[in-house]
Order: sequence, then C-alpha cells, then structure tokens
Amino acid sequence: MSTTNNEYRIAIVGPADTVSGFKALGVEPFAAADAEEALEQLRHIKQQTLDPESKQKYAIVCIIEDLVALVDQAEYAKVVAGALPAVVLLPGPEGSSGFAIERLRRLAEQAVGSAII
Repeated sequence: MSTTNNEYRIAIVGPADTVSGFKALGVEPFAAADAEEALEQLRHIKQQTLDPESKQKYAIVCIIEDLVALVDQAEYAKVVAGALPAVVLLPGPEGSSGFAIERLRRLAEQAVGSAII
C-alpha cells in the first residue's frame, strides 16, 4: 500500500468572523476586512503556491463573493490567472449577491458563444 502526501491545502479569504469557523474543517482562513485586503491575501496565496521552495501550497481558494465584487476586475483576473490555485466564490453570511452566478454566466457565454445559463 502506498502513502499519499498531499502537499496542497484549501484556503478561504473573507471577514475574520466568517472564515474562522472553517479552520475546524481543515481549511486555512485568511482574514480580509475589505476588497483590497482580499486581493492582497490572494496575491500572497498565489505567490506561496507558485514558489517551488514554499511548504504551503494551495489547490483551492474560496473567497467571499461580496469582496470580489468590489475589487478592480482586471486586477482580480491577473491574480487568479493560471491553473493553481483554483478560486471559488462563496456567498457571504447575508446570502448570494448574484455576482458569482453572473460571472459564471458571462464565462459560459464566452466559451459557448451564447447565453446558456
């Protein structure tokens, strides 16, 4: 039987009171009070993941969608470009603002050429 060494982790970025509970599930929380902090946290996570010397690499980063809606989308696109880490938008405590589904709809429309969602 072989042993698998998973060196990749899962992270979540958002307000401290929202993301702290995810630590119990093995998800590493990164506190961000506003959109700029969230973007900086994403940059930091991406840098760690791409650094071959880093011991902390992330396969998935969840981020509260309210924060992403407030950042410069061109800058956000630069930060999340590439295969790893995959960035997943999650609704905040107040529920979904619709930003994530609208973004998914636009991406699907670009890929297929017509609105399917």
